[in-house]
Amino acid sequence: MAHSEGTARIAVLVPSTFLLDGEICEMAARRGAEAHLFRVHPESVADPRDSDAVARMVEDMGSVESLSKAAAQTADVAPHAIVWACTSGSFLGDGDYGERQARALSKSAGNVPATTTSLALVAALRRIRARKLLVLTPYHAEIGIEFVNFLGKNGFDAVGQAHAGKGSDGEVGALRLRDFLALAQSAGTSPRDAIVIPCTAVRDRRMSAELSRELRLPVIAANAATMDLAVQLAREEHAA
Repeated sequence: MAHSEGTARIAVLVPSTFLLDGEICEMAARRGAEAHLFRVHPESVADPRDSDAVARMVEDMGSVESLSKAAAQTADVAPHAIVWACTSGSFLGDGDYGERQARALSKSAGNVPATTTSLALVAALRRIRARKLLVLTPYHAEIGIEFVNFLGKNGFDAVGQAHAGKGSDGEVGALRLRDFLALAQSAGTSPRDAIVIPCTAVRDRRMSAELSRELRLPVIAANAATMDLAVQLAREEHAA
């Protein structure tokens, strides 16, 4: 059991290439919690142009062995919750996706509540009762289609999809509102309930709010969904 004094604390596991530490900490603070980041290292960093290599890299980081090792290091901050903040690293791979990862995270972090970004995205979409989705991913199409398949297995219908073809956190972080508007324009006009943007490397700030205003649809983005669920779990554990 985590210590109960002070502010609710979240251990946030991120890929070693993650560039948005400040944004994650700000998101947690706005929600009344503290985020403490821990990096998960792959065996090697993939060539961002090679979609297969990128997929293998994130599967490596998202393995139960890798996550358990990283989660064990979080004991020093006595977290009230732990999260694997990587979308592709929690829907690619074998087994039952994020649920198996979350169980391993919880066990290694002292049996605190645990989740992943993919599970958080599903929870956020269910919370707003969205079913028909416009899916805009920064990924190579091969990886983006796997995310669409993941959504399908969880009961959602991707009525439109587009993929930016980026393979590194730096490339993804360089995408701006105009890029996502262009992706949305290329994805058709079928009626949809919400827009979903995976990948914790997407630099948000005000981008998703501006996209929502432009397209007149709610936008569920990876980092916001991750922190919403992680903070909820941490605050519940902190209050227990």
